[in-house]
Amino acid sequence: MKSQIDQSLETRKNNFDLIRFFAAILVVWFHSFPLTGVGNEHEIISRMTRMQTTAGAVGVMVFFIISGFLITMSFDRTKDLGRFLKARVLRIMPAYIVVILLSIFVLGPLLTTLPINKYFAHPETRQYFINLSLKNMRYTLPGVFNKNIYPNAINGSIWTLWYEFVTYLVVALLGITKLLRKETSVVLYLVCLGLIVFHYPNYYYYFYFGLFFSAGMIFYQWREKIILNGKLAIVAVLILIAGVYFKQVIPAASIGGSYLIFYLALGPVPKFPNFTKYGDLSYGIYIYSFVIQQALMSIFSNNLSQMENFLLAVPLSMAFAFASWHLIEKRCIKLKNQSIFGFLKRNTQSGN
Repeated sequence: MKSQIDQSLETRKNNFDLIRFFAAILVVWFHSFPLTGVGNEHEIISRMTRMQTTAGAVGVMVFFIISGFLITMSFDRTKDLGRFLKARVLRIMPAYIVVILLSIFVLGPLLTTLPINKYFAHPETRQYFINLSLKNMRYTLPGVFNKNIYPNAINGSIWTLWYEFVTYLVVALLGITKLLRKETSVVLYLVCLGLIVFHYPNYYYYFYFGLFFSAGMIFYQWREKIILNGKLAIVAVLILIAGVYFKQVIPAASIGGSYLIFYLALGPVPKFPNFTKYGDLSYGIYIYSFVIQQALMSIFSNNLSQMENFLLAVPLSMAFAFASWHLIEKRCIKLKNQSIFGFLKRNTQSGN
């Protein structure tokens, strides 16, 4: 008999897209505070958790938990390293490359306080290309946003993408070594949990993001044993409350938060499988929103409140995300099942 989770996956009726969309909106909400000069202590999730985490951090946690589930499922279903890595690169890199290039060649020239020739000759402009590697991020462009309340930062969201890509590589490594097993996901989770609880400082973010990603892995690999129901969802909420009280929000979020995500995505709740009928906007919102929020502050000479920044940034971010999905992301995803040689051959023939 198929598990409850397997049944939901087979019907493709789930709320993953809806949940990821709201996670992206949480990130926009959080950034609207520091970018308008309002302290994090005024943000609702910061207050609720006694400054142990933020709305932005919660949004990123959600992304990594769901990613742990779906990426593990992806390798489990393909069991092909080449196809797996190709699919992962095509999902995140094309749209990311575009946002970096747009920042350099469109945003920068439009908003820099420097003459255009000095802007392009400046070392910071060349250094911003380093972001295409996902690692050793550069956050400034010369003369851009230097008068903002939160000065100079171009895109404060993209730094997490390196850790996301590392988790893909971990799944690939476990897959090709035949170690992508139930027990492995639990070991990974416990190692990350232990290092986070005892504040191991070295490579902290690898273990921080690994904690949530491995929690998602567990829910996929142990799906036959996991029951999703309202009573356990209440227990999950109590775990989160206890985490706040005992100042252990991160471990509590990895347990109670993970359960609530999969309960809401796959459990006995109303499903909205057509939520992305007109486009999957969550990734586009994530990579464009910070730039848009900073641009708004620059254009309005810092005369926007936190709520004004948020309310203007959300529809603009959705518009850019919509364009990104239809012009870039969706088209690149379609290439994942094509060999590169077949793709080149077809395009060569069509050009004759």
